[in-house]
Amino acid sequence: MNVHFRRLAALTLSILLALAFLTTGHAQTYGSLVEDVLDRFASNDALCESAPQQSVNGVYRCVELLSIIAYRLDDEGAYGDLIGDVLDRFASNDARCESAPQQSANGFYRCAELLAIIAYELDTSGLYDSLVDDTLNLLSQNDARCESAPQQSANGSYRCVELLAIIAYELDTAGLYSDVIQGTLERFSANEAACESAPQQTVNGSYRCVELLATIAYTLGGDAV
Repeated sequence: MNVHFRRLAALTLSILLALAFLTTGHAQTYGSLVEDVLDRFASNDALCESAPQQSVNGVYRCVELLSIIAYRLDDEGAYGDLIGDVLDRFASNDARCESAPQQSANGFYRCAELLAIIAYELDTSGLYDSLVDDTLNLLSQNDARCESAPQQSANGSYRCVELLAIIAYELDTAGLYSDVIQGTLERFSANEAACESAPQQTVNGSYRCVELLATIAYTLGGDAV
């Protein structure tokens, strides 16, 4: 179990740095907010006494960075209330959490909700709205069947993969990275078939999130993979 959590802690750090790159790439004026999040990431890490606590630190900082990105993209203020609602749920659920696994589940669910908002913001043509709706419905339906916080984390991480894939497709307007995105989704499915536990599923989801974030970063940077 600790091996999985160590891997997850390393992955959430990779996600965190990738998200920081994305945010500052959109607007340098948000750089100070990103720096504040990264400072909290470092200071909280010094206080962590276990890998599960480090995982929580990583995924919680991802929530904060995703909220910055969502606010930055909301030029007309159409999604401000929705973003605020997610952050309110984030804080209220954290106050009720009694363990690191419960906090991780809270973080993954809020990440999925914020990624959905970002996907809506980027979908100026309305082409992907139904896919985002379906993913949010799946998050809710699967949550009703979850019997533990680790299962909830797996559910949340899997929905993050699906939403990041949608975002990657939205940003890849020229279709240059469609094969790369599809390759990540195929690994996602193949590894899911081999998973024997919720922690393994969460690792699978987190690995694929990193791959998709890398693809998104390449797309925004105009570089080839």
